[in-house]
Amino acid sequence: MKKIILTMAIVLGISQFAKAQMDIGGGIALWGNVAIEAKADFSITDQISISPSIDYILVDENFDNYSSTYLMFNVDGHYNFDISDGFKAYPLVGLNYYYWTYSYDLPGYDNFSGDGGDVSINIGGGATYAISDSMKLYGELKFLRSDIGLSAGVLFSL
Repeated sequence: MKKIILTMAIVLGISQFAKAQMDIGGGIALWGNVAIEAKADFSITDQISISPSIDYILVDENFDNYSSTYLMFNVDGHYNFDISDGFKAYPLVGLNYYYWTYSYDLPGYDNFSGDGGDVSINIGGGATYAISDSMKLYGELKFLRSDIGLSAGVLFSL
């Protein structure tokens, strides 16, 4: 987890040093369950951008005395193609770190708890559409291990 946070801090630092245009925002994602997504996009050049994101996956808890947390940290690289005025499409490739915790609290028994993580590669594509000079809609489709995720939301230019 510390390595992922350090990697994201380095990416953010490099992007700020390069005086890059920055968009920040969020939306929702579907990874089997609904997730809340926070996302940024740093333009390195007109074609290349770096996009870190964090997804908090909402899990339907069907058991009493059970709790769990699922987080996904992504850092993706985009190669942007101008399709038309305000519309860009891009393939993406990146790294993902998936982190989870769980806890069972059963009366009369010891508590069971644990956590874990997994690193994998993202491959996919997406698009942005500029509604105004300071606001864009985004949508992405990613392949991660054997999962497919779809996300959509709004980015604001800073």
